[in-house]
Amino acid sequence: MNRVEKPEESEGTASAWALMARLFRDYVGPRKGALILAVLCMAGGAATTGILAWILDPAVKTIFFEKRTDMLLYIPAAVVAVVFLRGAFNYGDSTYNNEVGQGIVADTQRDMFRALMASDLERLNAIHSGKFVSNFIYDATMLREAVTKGVSGLGRELLLLIVLAGVMLYQNWRLTLVSVVVLPVIGLAAKQLGSRVSKASTQSMKETGELSSTLSEMLDGRRIVKAYGLEEHAIARADEKIARRLKYLLRGIRARALSVPVADFVGGLAIAGVVFYAGYEGIAGRLELNQFASFLAAMLLVQQPVRNLSQLWTVTTEGMAAAERVFDLIDSKPHIVDAPGASALRIAPPPLGGRVAFKDVKFSYAGAAAAVNGVTLEVPAGKKVALVGPSGSGKSTLFNLLLRFYERDSGTIEIDGQNIRDVTIASLRRAMALVTQDAFLFDESVAANIACGIPNASIDDIIAAAKGAAAHEFISALPNGYDTIVGEGGLRLSGGQRQRISIARAMLRNAPILLLDEATSALDTENERLVQDALKRLMKGRTTIVIAHRLSTVLDADRICVLEQGRVVEQGRHEELIARGGLYTRLYQHDFQDDNARPTANVG
Repeated sequence: MNRVEKPEESEGTASAWALMARLFRDYVGPRKGALILAVLCMAGGAATTGILAWILDPAVKTIFFEKRTDMLLYIPAAVVAVVFLRGAFNYGDSTYNNEVGQGIVADTQRDMFRALMASDLERLNAIHSGKFVSNFIYDATMLREAVTKGVSGLGRELLLLIVLAGVMLYQNWRLTLVSVVVLPVIGLAAKQLGSRVSKASTQSMKETGELSSTLSEMLDGRRIVKAYGLEEHAIARADEKIARRLKYLLRGIRARALSVPVADFVGGLAIAGVVFYAGYEGIAGRLELNQFASFLAAMLLVQQPVRNLSQLWTVTTEGMAAAERVFDLIDSKPHIVDAPGASALRIAPPPLGGRVAFKDVKFSYAGAAAAVNGVTLEVPAGKKVALVGPSGSGKSTLFNLLLRFYERDSGTIEIDGQNIRDVTIASLRRAMALVTQDAFLFDESVAANIACGIPNASIDDIIAAAKGAAAHEFISALPNGYDTIVGEGGLRLSGGQRQRISIARAMLRNAPILLLDEATSALDTENERLVQDALKRLMKGRTTIVIAHRLSTVLDADRICVLEQGRVVEQGRHEELIARGGLYTRLYQHDFQDDNARPTANVG
């Protein structure tokens, strides 16, 4: 049987309805109270607008034809009362609609951020942070516009259209038929323009993400930009992104702007037709002036909702394009998750617990050659193992695999005999403390940065960790001490200060397994000595894996593992490896030719 394919337009319509249904179920539904009040206010606003149109009938009849002086007071008073009520209803409509809209923005941003934080490191590294920011800010806002100005606006204008059409029918059904002939034309034009706006919106949001990425990149690399005189290059890149974004924004603006004159022109044709037919009916004596005045007022008032409907459709289609991007992010699932029935990692107290074993582990980053190619090594509980080797030999990758930032392709990694795939990710990472060579701090207080992951840490514990990392003295000298905000990435502090705070963070964590990417590399000689002493106390009895860059790090290691092209090519202590005359010896001779340079030479 031949497969019948759906037209693309039908699939798009079905998708839009599905997006709308989910939006109302997950984000509008929880605010049904405010939504109901908004709908009631919409209905009240529509009803009072209809009354304003209808009131011209008795006004003309009683004042101009019947010459009743009492109506000179009652009719204006009625108009004032109706206008007051309409204002109150419109206020409630706007307030409750915006309450729903802002709630949707907050909820979608919350869900997007949770999905982002749950994402695998591979995905986070593959997409520039600027694009995530674009999703987070612009798409959520467009979604709000789709609800408050689009869906709610459609409801408001339809109610108003129905009420005014009722007034028109009440006054003269023939004139009403003449006026509604143009509605299908306006609807078709709105649909076509909405499609153009949707395409332009999707492309402009893509370009917004590109622009955000460029701005973020240039700000992150501002020191290099200044040092290498790249200001003009940065400006040129930004100009290109801005120009491309502007091109698609203008396409959408032109399509949206066209909807109003189209609706006005077609509406003008309808008014011309109505005036012609009304004149014909009036001459024939089948239409009274007061009826025509009321009908014409209603018809003129109808022009506004018709005009708005032609615009609101484009806003809604634009919002649905944003909804698709928002839900794509929210629905993204991490690949690295707890296995079914995963249990918490069990580690015996130091120095008995914390043995780490890599068994024939292989791993490749997406589209690249093997970063780790059959690594087998063991880190005994409570011992220190140093990883050395040329750049790209797989040292940092072993850290990533042990922490399950990435999932190995084959082989097993065990801690105290437990396959790390069989334990919960949270318990696995709680068992480790990581200190990287490039210390990262959050734009929070010094105390908050030290207490990362330990929400119940006392200030005494924080100060003790800072003292152990030789950081207490400089922290105390800061303007607000431990309450000092460190700035974006900790840039208000020196590199050495940031490193000592990150070491204090690891000390406070007090994990049984330490992962150190040469934690003392950014320190001066005096502070290095102090921190090395503190690290020795911290490492005592704990399993420690160090990516080594300095001779002082490898000399006291219980074992040195030399990596090359993702393989362990040598293992042993410093003296044993020197005696073999292999890769380690070549690294040593290359980096330690000058005895005076040995404390700071690089073997990693």
